Amino acid sequence: MDLAKKKETSKLIGTILFFVVAGLLLFYILIEALLPTMTIKIFQFKPFVVITESMEPVLNVNDMVVATNPNLDNLEVGDIITFEADIDYNGTKEYVTHYIHSISTDGNGNRIFRTNRYGSTVADTWTLRDQDVIGVYWFHIPAIGAVLQFLKSPFGIAAVGVNIVIIGAIVFIVKSDKKGKPQTEL
Repeated sequence: MDLAKKKETSKLIGTILFFVVAGLLLFYILIEALLPTMTIKIFQFKPFVVITESMEPVLNVNDMVVATNPNLDNLEVGDIITFEADIDYNGTKEYVTHYIHSISTDGNGNRIFRTNRYGSTVADTWTLRDQDVIGVYWFHIPAIGAVLQFLKSPFGIAAVGVNIVIIGAIVFIVKSDKKGKPQTEL
């Protein structure tokens, strides 16, 4: 295979890989925007941003926690889970990441989880059912949550959009300038 064919094949593979990754990213963004509760079911993971000090020093404010799709039968006391709970008792559920304090069943055989914050031996006031558990802690990335929170804000979305337009315009100008110049041979 000559060098020109290798370059062409390499370029084709790169283009295909780019479109596959871009397509998956776009699909992830659409699912997260339209069906956020399904993201972890489809992709088997979901990131969350820590917004309170309840798990410090294990998880700090603005850390990004990545949770995986849970197998509820394998959860144990001491595992870190992400769940939805009405922490203010105002009717709005929020995402929380805490330790499992206890696992029990009610009179009907339904599983009940109690959780606790870092360093506490007292269970949180809310009780959780299977459907409240969103994911199991996989890993976290320190401090990147601040960037993610910015990117989710209206100003962050606008900043990203403007940058994409500017970069696209620069690429277009550079490529059109190259097409307009005649090639010189050495």
